[in-house]
Amino acid sequence: MRFKVPRRQPESFRASALYLAGEIKGLSPDRVEFVEVRNLFTDNARAASSVMEATAAKSVRCKQPAYHFMITFDPKDAAAGKVTPELKRKVAQQVIERMGLTEHQLMVYSHQDTEHPHMHFLVNRIHPQKHVAYDRHQDGKRLTGIVHELAREHGLNILRNREYERQLGRDVDDLAPALSDGEYWKTRREEREALIPLGKDATADLRRRLKDDFYQSQTWAELNHRLTQKGITMERKGQGLILSDGERFAKLSDMGKGVRFNTLEERFGERFDDFMANRAAEIARDDREGQKALDTSDLEPEERSTVEGMLAGDIDTSPEGDAVRRADQADMDYRYWIQIEAAYRSRKGRVRYAEQQEVWHARQAEREAGWITKREASFLEGLSKVYKDANKARTRWDDLEKKLGIKEAEDAIRKDPFLLGAVKGVRIGDYRTRDRAEAKKSFRYIMQRRQKLRDARLKHGQAHHEIEQARRRTKAAVRDLEIIQNIAGSPAELRKRLAAKIAARARALERLSEKALKRANLADDRKEQLERAWRLHKKRQLERERTKERGRPFGLDLDLFDD
Repeated sequence: MRFKVPRRQPESFRASALYLAGEIKGLSPDRVEFVEVRNLFTDNARAASSVMEATAAKSVRCKQPAYHFMITFDPKDAAAGKVTPELKRKVAQQVIERMGLTEHQLMVYSHQDTEHPHMHFLVNRIHPQKHVAYDRHQDGKRLTGIVHELAREHGLNILRNREYERQLGRDVDDLAPALSDGEYWKTRREEREALIPLGKDATADLRRRLKDDFYQSQTWAELNHRLTQKGITMERKGQGLILSDGERFAKLSDMGKGVRFNTLEERFGERFDDFMANRAAEIARDDREGQKALDTSDLEPEERSTVEGMLAGDIDTSPEGDAVRRADQADMDYRYWIQIEAAYRSRKGRVRYAEQQEVWHARQAEREAGWITKREASFLEGLSKVYKDANKARTRWDDLEKKLGIKEAEDAIRKDPFLLGAVKGVRIGDYRTRDRAEAKKSFRYIMQRRQKLRDARLKHGQAHHEIEQARRRTKAAVRDLEIIQNIAGSPAELRKRLAAKIAARARALERLSEKALKRANLADDRKEQLERAWRLHKKRQLERERTKERGRPFGLDLDLFDD
């Protein structure tokens, strides 16, 4: 079993239903093995789709109410007689229940016109009574778990979801956690490749290998050097860091106790963003000046000869060794610029987020100002029910609070209401006129109204304080972005430079061979990473040849800085 959520979702219930039912010219209804409906009075494609469209029209917010996904079975299971219509109906019912779609209108078409039995689910995301849309967030991850569970329950084969993996651009390790839909679509929007999270065992192994590096390093530069020797780079992600080997990643917080982003910044006495800006400046300078030659000018001739001889001995000058060395250098050079690009993207995101927060707090201040107006009107209304001159009573209350304080002023007014002025109505003995009785009743709630007015003013003041803080954060974020822009260049320049690094890495990997990799004089960790990069490069070459006719070159699109 496996699932598929087509990238292009239906725009019309009617067209989709007619297609699935085989009622479009060129198709045959014989392709349909059976049709199941939920919360619909008919299984006729035209009538059912009309009902679904009428229900969807009751929601003005949802722009794409039609939802389509498929469940596919292994042909081997079908040949063995496991995939019966009864099993399909049962699986369809279980999928609907576990997806939380039991109350939604939907149609399930079982098709038998291909060698792999499959079912199409056409769902109306709009609830027929509540008129709210079904949330598709992480539907891929949800369906992955459901399909695996059902396959195990019914003794069916679990097929690799190659379509999903191809969209991710990776071979997904079955032991690794699934990439969240949020992260997948984010990488699609930013036109970059997604890093796959390391599995539990791989993360534990990485934590063991890097433990001493984290605890012994005294600066970000030292930590970066130590990790680079093992082929690991640090990249900005959200509010923290990730550790990447170029294809997979683990969160910094997974590296054990004490290894936290804020803790490391405090220990090193430097912000990681500042370190990355300086690092970007160094790399950019080296790019401009070229690799600096070894400076032995202050050595004696014999000493210079010795150093140069040692250097030559450390470098494998054979054609195979040179190819590995160049590939290793090109790969790390590319990953350095990926680090810088990640820092650029992170800072750009922080600017966007800070600006959004500033707008939100400004709107919050407007709402709080509106509450002040309402609370003032309510307070004056309460005073007008008790005192003959409500404005005078309010002025006296303000004066008492300034003179005595809030608590003391309330106690004094509660003890002697006439401190604020003449009270409405007349009292003679136990007899009270109607106005006086109403005044006594209303007096009980004046303190509450006054407190609500104070609370509204406090919230309004806090909102203005938040606006000032948001403005400072926006200025700081803009300043940080400008720093890295001045170092790494404009978005177009950075895009061009990264494209050049990708091309150089591809050329270097092209010259590699499996024999050269096996004989390479590299650390085991680094050799494994380089071999994985080489194999992935070969795989992409084949994929590129297969996708040329589609009109879009395979690879990384670098338009990731455009708004």
